[in-house]
Amino acid sequence: MLLLINTYYRVINRSLVLGLIVAVLAVDPTSAQDPGIGRLGQELSSAKDVSVRRQAARSLGRASTEQSVRMLGSALTAERSVEVRLEIVRALRTISFQRYPGYRSALIALGNAADDANERDELVRLRATEALWEAGKKDLLDPVPLLERQFTDRSERLRLSAVRMLRKFGSPGAADALGRALLDKSLSETVRLASIDALGAVSLSAPGVAGRGVIEANIAVTDHFGVSPLHSQRALELRHERQIAYLASLVGDPDSSDTLVLKAVKSMGRVKDHASIPSLRQLIETHPSTAVRVQATTVLSHVLARQFE
Repeated sequence: MLLLINTYYRVINRSLVLGLIVAVLAVDPTSAQDPGIGRLGQELSSAKDVSVRRQAARSLGRASTEQSVRMLGSALTAERSVEVRLEIVRALRTISFQRYPGYRSALIALGNAADDANERDELVRLRATEALWEAGKKDLLDPVPLLERQFTDRSERLRLSAVRMLRKFGSPGAADALGRALLDKSLSETVRLASIDALGAVSLSAPGVAGRGVIEANIAVTDHFGVSPLHSQRALELRHERQIAYLASLVGDPDSSDTLVLKAVKSMGRVKDHASIPSLRQLIETHPSTAVRVQATTVLSHVLARQFE
């Protein structure tokens, strides 16, 4: 009888221990409130000395927990010192790039800091925007919608920076954003000229006629056998034609200044796609500006020569 009772209690105790172990393992350590991080958060929000608040932001960035991200995000909206807000942006950038716990929340906080509806200082918005662009290069997010949003920023410097970042990002989505910008008459001519130049400089890979035939055949065969193709349908996109379509729309608009049209023609020359031929011929035959007609003639000769290379 005693043996049965001892065995029963051993089983019960083992079950309790296993239950405690499972409960401990189920707790997410990143969600625990660290008192040390709490103190840093207090210093960041209430210390009178700017250097102390900057150091607290730096330390919270190194701590890299969800708790520290929450504290950095809260302090960003309340902090008056530009120096400290820049330090907070750097801390959030570090957490995001290292993919530390809470990095998604850090990216959201950076998005808020890049928005002039939330952040009044131009430099803070610029640094946050640069961090988001870099995050895109690291495949942490698609930065194109955030960069395109910067075209509505009150600062011309931010708008031009967005153009440069889209140009460097160089994706089809970035090219579309630049195309929409160059057609946007609410933007300054400076930004539109920069967008035209950037669109022509974006290097989009696109298969030729033979390459498209190979890709189409591969997709058809693999679809027949129910296996994954080597290339997706996106590989068939006529990406250079998309670039030309935006430029052609601008040169065909009678409201476009000669300066804009000249820049667009030069960008057509950089893309060198046959889709630009009709627009170039139209400019040569009908545009009132001699400079535009001469430039269109030069570019057309280069595009035609490209077909025989």
